[in-house]
Amino acid sequence: MSQHVSIEHLEVPLQALRLEPPSSIDHRLKPWIARLCRIAPADVVDYRIERRSLDARRKPDLRFIYHLHAQVREDCPVHEGQGVVVHTAPPDQDQGLYHLRLADPPPRHPIIVGAGPAGQMAAYLLALHGCKPLVIDRGRDADRRTADLETFHRTRVLDPESNYLFGEGGAGTYSDGKLYTRVKDRRMRFLLEAFVASRAPRHILYRHHPHIGSDLLPHMCKRLRSQIIAWGGSFRFEATVTDVLSQSGHCTGVQLSTGERIESPVVMIAPGHSARDLIMRLIERGIEHKAKGFQIGCRVEHPQELIDVGQYGCRLGSDIPRHLLGAAEYNMVSRPPAHLDADHVTTFCMCPGGEIIAATSDTGQLSTNGMSRFARASHFANAGLIVNQEVDRGASGLEGFELIRRIERLAFEAGGADYSCPAQSARAFVRGEPGSPVSASSYRLGVRPGRIDAILPARTVASIRQALLFFERIIPGFLSQGTVVGVETRISSPVRFERNPATLSSSLPGLYLAGEGAGYAGGIISAGLDGLRLAETILTGQPALRER
Repeated sequence: MSQHVSIEHLEVPLQALRLEPPSSIDHRLKPWIARLCRIAPADVVDYRIERRSLDARRKPDLRFIYHLHAQVREDCPVHEGQGVVVHTAPPDQDQGLYHLRLADPPPRHPIIVGAGPAGQMAAYLLALHGCKPLVIDRGRDADRRTADLETFHRTRVLDPESNYLFGEGGAGTYSDGKLYTRVKDRRMRFLLEAFVASRAPRHILYRHHPHIGSDLLPHMCKRLRSQIIAWGGSFRFEATVTDVLSQSGHCTGVQLSTGERIESPVVMIAPGHSARDLIMRLIERGIEHKAKGFQIGCRVEHPQELIDVGQYGCRLGSDIPRHLLGAAEYNMVSRPPAHLDADHVTTFCMCPGGEIIAATSDTGQLSTNGMSRFARASHFANAGLIVNQEVDRGASGLEGFELIRRIERLAFEAGGADYSCPAQSARAFVRGEPGSPVSASSYRLGVRPGRIDAILPARTVASIRQALLFFERIIPGFLSQGTVVGVETRISSPVRFERNPATLSSSLPGLYLAGEGAGYAGGIISAGLDGLRLAETILTGQPALRER
């Protein structure tokens, strides 16, 4: 299968054709199409010219101008610039969420706070059924967000409102884009088909461990937004919600940092786990919640070839063609015996052929995450090594946030206070020594020698040490060739807001709390499914079941 792309304005300067063979340029447009779409010429399968004209307005700079339709390889990330439109098939409408029995009347103009997966999918379903939701996000749209990240890499000046965590698509936009979860939910097919209709690769519908990649995810988020707007929804970026409004014990809207008040009979907040200021404001307001276990740890990085050999028993490219298998993944758990007094360690968000990123939204703090592009073609593999932190279930959860802040400040300082990342060889981490400087890493802002084992809590360090020794037995070289890079703290929220079983709203009627920041999800899919579940409940007036 292939993608269909409409190109309204393709310019070919005649000066560039002087050294070309004398055959008609009409038959040699693939390289020009590829350049405009920012893909490889081999990804252009075919094209059909609709119109050709000659632009002679800037003599002697003459140019052919083409309007054409192109077919490109299905999964390549076409850049949709001005006049370049990718056409995707609409999703199958047999799925039950298209045919809900709506409450009478369904809510009009509900407010969705947060344009991450939970907020996006809630808005998608509400807009599909004519509710015309307003989506508010403190960050920026995907294009401006990408530009802001380029500025961050160039200047090392963090924008607290537009970064790897805040903005259109949330933290998931710049990740490996994994689309699998342990959650069993009847809404899964609806969600995946919505993603495919928004430029996700079609194989996510049938592969066991599908992923999208950070080069395709921004395009998908923009397409989801366009569809929501086409159904009557609207978006406001760079608008920070600081509080909710209430009257007579019912949520009536939100207040922005500018003082503006926006009223609505239904408000859903999908804050993401990094929107700590808004989460804390809800706690201060007395919205019922409880402390929950959360995870912290570190990133570990290896040469991708080591993981390929460990998982496949052969080298890709030399022993077997790379395109047949793709970069190898792993998913491992360490369960040390009780006498070692250490906790379980799980590999998390493993990114084959990926890179480590600065997953922070706060100046003076540093946490890491991993992301991969669709091709997973980097020479590095990385994953989080995470340890669950037990908490006092009767506490507020604020203690967990304070622990996370303290660790992130120490990591920032250990990296030189310029968003370089502290790094330590895995062997040195296990031995409790500085070790030699790390020679190479995918972390674009650079790494510096640092004692990660001196930053994390002692019990977490002891657990990861046991895990590294155990993982070495599963994948030889995991310890000896591994590098521990930075700390991993933006994994899950230390609080969960309570839900009314009869309505799934928070303890403030009319206010719904969704996704990772609310304590109900742990990734793109589980967050999106949670947003759909709450949206279905709002639409039908009945608490939607999660299970199949």
